[in-house]
Amino acid sequence: MNLRQLDLFVAVAETKSFSRGAEIICLTQSTVSQHIAALEDEVSTKLFDRTQQGALLTAGGEVFLRHARRILAERDQLFQGMSGFNGLSSGDLLIGASNIPTNYLLPPILPQLAKQHPGITISMQSGDSQSVLNKILNAEVEMAIVGSRPENRKLEYRALARDLLVLIVAPQHPWCEQGMISLDDLINEPLVAREQGSGSEKALLQELQRINFNSSELKIAARLGSNEAVRQVVAGGYGCAFVSERSVQRELKSGELRQVSVGGMRVERHFWLVRLRSRTPSPAALAVSKLLFETYSPGSSF
Repeated sequence: MNLRQLDLFVAVAETKSFSRGAEIICLTQSTVSQHIAALEDEVSTKLFDRTQQGALLTAGGEVFLRHARRILAERDQLFQGMSGFNGLSSGDLLIGASNIPTNYLLPPILPQLAKQHPGITISMQSGDSQSVLNKILNAEVEMAIVGSRPENRKLEYRALARDLLVLIVAPQHPWCEQGMISLDDLINEPLVAREQGSGSEKALLQELQRINFNSSELKIAARLGSNEAVRQVVAGGYGCAFVSERSVQRELKSGELRQVSVGGMRVERHFWLVRLRSRTPSPAALAVSKLLFETYSPGSSF
């Protein structure tokens, strides 16, 4: 097998289609099918099931995909490493980010990145913190910014920025007149939460554990996949939510949302820049990391 065949395989696996995979690689569908058949012959394993829903990976195909991505990531790293000898003129960086970094940490640095390194292209994949960390481990991205730090000896973390989670309600909510509520008040109100595995949920649970509060007493009314969805539900007058202060600055200033304090609670966390310990960073990764630290944590670096 060769690297071109691995590119073809990954394209078909990600699109679940031989025809769309062929379009991405700029080959005919019949040629792609022949290459996939050659791979299946070489490893003596069926890699795809051809179904009405598309080309779906078999169990063997899932294993093949994990290794193929790692091999291709090493190929990309090799070329980027070699480009470093001629100066950082170009480079593609695959970066993962959880919800808040995607929307509030990465966009502000892009103009400066384009000014300093116009040849760098960033391709970003978003998800909750755990799913993004899995992308690093599976070599789907080279580095990531997440809001939690689960222990894993394969990963290297560096604190990038602090984040405060605040309790928000709609402006007509009775709590607005109080300004501060108790934990007893909190457990009697529907709480709109992020999905399990998100950094914000982990930070909230850690703070509740610190103050010896049983999190099962919270009345979780809904779990939503983005801060935007959480904000809209609460602004519409339903329940309350703990969200990143960064994500509601505009709404708090306009009065669309109101912030309420909870006596004895302060939910704070870090955003972490993460990469594999075993992987040498590419010149593009080093350049983006340097700019992130200069912007959010001067004096720090990987």
